Amino acid sequence: MGLFGRRPTEVRSEPRLEFLGEQDGPVEGKLKGALALDLAQFPEVTRAYLARVGFQPANKTSVALCVRSSGGNEEAIVKRVSARFAEVFNKTVFLDVLFLTSQQEVDLKRVCSAFYPTAV
Repeated sequence: MGLFGRRPTEVRSEPRLEFLGEQDGPVEGKLKGALALDLAQFPEVTRAYLARVGFQPANKTSVALCVRSSGGNEEAIVKRVSARFAEVFNKTVFLDVLFLTSQQEVDLKRVCSAFYPTAV
C-alpha cells in the first residue's frame, strides 16, 4: 500500500489521451481551492486543470489533475497533490496526475478551463 493506505504511485505512459471535459462540482471546487494553494508552492507549475480524460484504445475514463509545468519537481508535486486528495476523498478513489505537453494543453483548453493559472 502507498500513501495513506492507498496503492503506491504508478508511473505510466498512455499511447493516446482524449480530453473529455472539466470535472466540476461542489466537492471538486473545494479540491481545486486546496490544490491551488499547494501548487503555489511550486513556481515551475504555470497552469492546472481538473479534467475527465479518456485513455485510448480501451476507452477507459478517469479524472485527472493536468499540470503544465516548466519541468522538474514532478515527484514532489505528485506527493503533495496525493496527500491533499487523500484528505478530501475516500481511500478507494484515485486521481491521475498528468504533466502536459504544449500540444496536449492546446487540446485540453478546448474543453476545460484552468483552475490554477499563474500571473504572466
